[in-house]
Amino acid sequence: EGRVEVYHAGQWGTVCDDQWDDADAEVVCRQLGLGGVAKAWSQAYFGEGSGPVLLDEVRCTGNELSIEQCPKSSWREHNCGHKEDAGVSCTPLTALGPSGWMMSAAQGRRQTFCSAQGGSPPIRLMDGENKKEGRVEIFINGQWGTICDDGWSDKDAAVVCRQL
Repeated sequence: EGRVEVYHAGQWGTVCDDQWDDADAEVVCRQLGLGGVAKAWSQAYFGEGSGPVLLDEVRCTGNELSIEQCPKSSWREHNCGHKEDAGVSCTPLTALGPSGWMMSAAQGRRQTFCSAQGGSPPIRLMDGENKKEGRVEIFINGQWGTICDDGWSDKDAAVVCRQL
């Protein structure tokens, strides 16, 4: 976790927090090779940077591989001071069970478990042909339940895959 800084034209600089959200943080975490849950921070949460503000109005969808691929203002075009420096945290996920999956002896169903640190509920895949597919279930209030598919998209599936 920390303040986001980018290198452009031979110089390091900060990113303004205008439009900064978790989708932007997700791209930064991915670019850094860090999985898990991405969270955006604003208002120089990790302290004010120095030097130029290099990016502003970053509007990633969350699917980009690097911040350079996201819609944004032109380099060095901004209306920010360092009090608006953007930050991210990339919280790793903790796998539950041996090797990240368990076989249920009672029903012989393959189960893939995952739980994010910080109290997020565990999720699992059930009844797939292998540990990489199946019905998504979530553990809430002491029991496993399914997730309704209304509005479910490939983007939601990608989040589950990254979490597992």
